Amino acid sequence: MHVTLVHVRVRPEHLDAFIAATRANHEASVSEAGNRRFDVLQAPDDPMRFILYEAYASAADAAAH
Repeated sequence: MHVTLVHVRVRPEHLDAFIAATRANHEASVSEAGNRRFDVLQAPDDPMRFILYEAYASAADAAAH
């Protein structure tokens, strides 16, 4: 399994656009070959901070993403 954690801090004026783009990215990613998980985590103490947790069956599947 290949896991990638992406840490993101969003500017307040871009929050809605980031959430919309990330939702579209999530929906496309979960249908990709080898995708095991694609979670979007928003920090409860700072709504501008996110972690994207992407898990693929192999490094090759992650690279194809």
